[in-house]
Amino acid sequence: MRFAFILFLLPALAMASSREEALTHLDSLRKIESPLKRLELFSQKFVGLPYGKNGPLGEGEGARYDADPLYRFDTFDCTTFVETMVSLTLSQNVDEFELNMNKIRYANAEVGFLTRNHFTSLHWVPHNISNGLFEEINEKVIPQSGQMIARASIDFGGWLMKLSSSAIQGKDMTPEDKEVRLQELKDLGPFYPPVEATLYYISIDQLVKNPKLLKRIPHGSIVNLVRPNWDLTQTAGTHLNVSHQGFLFRKGKTLYLRHASASGTVRDDVFLNYLKRFQDHPTLKGIHLLRLKSLR
Repeated sequence: MRFAFILFLLPALAMASSREEALTHLDSLRKIESPLKRLELFSQKFVGLPYGKNGPLGEGEGARYDADPLYRFDTFDCTTFVETMVSLTLSQNVDEFELNMNKIRYANAEVGFLTRNHFTSLHWVPHNISNGLFEEINEKVIPQSGQMIARASIDFGGWLMKLSSSAIQGKDMTPEDKEVRLQELKDLGPFYPPVEATLYYISIDQLVKNPKLLKRIPHGSIVNLVRPNWDLTQTAGTHLNVSHQGFLFRKGKTLYLRHASASGTVRDDVFLNYLKRFQDHPTLKGIHLLRLKSLR
């Protein structure tokens, strides 16, 4: 009976531990009032931590499809790094932090696998502009007339039908349980027709040829790496427009990309050098910029 009681408490203890860790991080910068400075310092704290493959976050304990935690601080992929740092920056207590995580990760802050902002140009960017968190700032670098437009037919249903059992996460699920729940998601695929998503972007070629343009990017901007109409239909069931996200911070006169890199860790890279690697790349063509409205 005592053993059963301990098992019952484990999920609550795990959440308590996560909340305590969130509180520790929030307390560490409580005296810093500037949102921009908070964003810079919070993101610096996690440089060097490992990249989280296969999506380190989910809908939390007991979720039907992905029971990975709603937040964590030991590993990140590119998007969860941005989401977690923004949420820490905007929060004074753990309840606010959890609300901000849900606000940035889910449509209308409604936690669920199907309401998660899975696709950057279709879900994540427009939802987080409409909810008041972000604003687009490409025009601080060049006028819209000099920008390009990425267009992709994003097929959420096709993506659902291409999911594998690794997308289903749950502590005590058997392989059979996973297959049943995976099939539930696949069966929903036909109910989600493709939707065209568009995104203005600044070409890498423009930035590399005229690096002075980088001086116009505000310190603390969020950058999306744009691959217009990126064809992943064979592997992921859809086209995409965005493949990566991070922050842009200036150290002295040099602009750095701070990001959870698929190469292994959260790291800082000189942004111009990073862009030069992708000049004349067959799919990666440019950048799209956002800023937290609270940083104005």
